[in-house]
Amino acid sequence: MQHGGSRRQRGIAMVTALLITTLAVSAVASLFWHQQVQVRMMENQRLHVQTQWVQRAGLDWSRQILRDDGQRSPELTTLDGVWNTQPAEIRLDRYFDRDPGDAVAASITSRLVDAQSRYNLANLANGSTLNLPEVRLYERLLASLQLDPALALRTAQVIAASQPGEGSTRRQVALKRIDELSSVPGYTPPVLAALAAFIILLPAPAELNLETAAPELLAAATRLSLAQARQLAERRRQAYFRSMAEFRAALPDGSVLDGVQAGLRSDYFLVEGNIRLAHAELNTVSLLYRPRGSAAAIELVWSREE
Repeated sequence: MQHGGSRRQRGIAMVTALLITTLAVSAVASLFWHQQVQVRMMENQRLHVQTQWVQRAGLDWSRQILRDDGQRSPELTTLDGVWNTQPAEIRLDRYFDRDPGDAVAASITSRLVDAQSRYNLANLANGSTLNLPEVRLYERLLASLQLDPALALRTAQVIAASQPGEGSTRRQVALKRIDELSSVPGYTPPVLAALAAFIILLPAPAELNLETAAPELLAAATRLSLAQARQLAERRRQAYFRSMAEFRAALPDGSVLDGVQAGLRSDYFLVEGNIRLAHAELNTVSLLYRPRGSAAAIELVWSREE
């Protein structure tokens, strides 16, 4: 009997030891797991901070390009301007701390896009009043893209209902992004995709830049046929227009631009950035506002990840 009790005690002691060992191993594993999570969180935070600094560097580069362009051509924004130069990929590997032997890929590519080469939906209303010449322009653009022209009036009503009264040159509309138009009946994903290269929603009314606008937009603004607008764009490519008077003289009827917000200079630019850092890749889009005057600071209106 004593032998049996002794075996049971040894068995219990062994099971207890195994349980203690299992718990100890589990506790150590849990500590290692939590440590790995903490390390990963710290790495992600560092990567996020580094990405922000890289993006800021890209925006600073874009500001300098726009500043140089404004000094060289204060009255005109043309396709042959320095802003429209496609930059090479900028390598940033040596600016980041890394362990010896680690191959950390760090680079940024920034591309400037003239935001006023697209039709600005904020032009559809002056305060709470519809801008009918602009509504008609947008109708013509929609029709040329084989989309429902009725969207123009519907959009203008939404813009007008969301804007305060007149008096502010940079009033803020309730809609801030093109994809928010999906709340307006008729703006389905295919419609938004078809319009993506032709429309934008800026924080204030802004002239359509006739020097940089696509032929479809030139046709909508001037009431020319698409073929005629393409000929006008080709003439513009060979020698840009130096004044609105010169542009109007190139049209069969220059009065078609009456009431339409159109010009030859741009104040708003999109910055499309591609950031590569370690194993992460991030695409960003930012909107810069370049006020008139060489001494004015170039403002960041908004920035978001794509």
